[in-house]
Amino acid sequence: MAQITINRISGYSNKLRKIKLVLDNQVKYKIKDGEDKTINVNPGKHILKAKIDWCQSNEIKLDIKEGENKNISLKGTNPFLALYYITFGRNKYLKLEIQN
Repeated sequence: MAQITINRISGYSNKLRKIKLVLDNQVKYKIKDGEDKTINVNPGKHILKAKIDWCQSNEIKLDIKEGENKNISLKGTNPFLALYYITFGRNKYLKLEIQN
């Protein structure tokens, strides 16, 4: 078994809302503000993204080996630019980054 650990960075935007985690095109989990969520996955290739309402993050393609743990951070955007991100930048409203 392999693992993906997502660390949601606490932020002002969406503080009281849960964000959906989409793994391999299926909404599987929700993550709260400031929460760490560890997901057990089979070794191999996976695609991860995050969604909230009609906005989402970038997609991350992962190739995970047996026993490996991939650490990923999830953060929101600057609340002062919210109008841009909920319209033209809706696919960049959230940001996923591989940490290791």
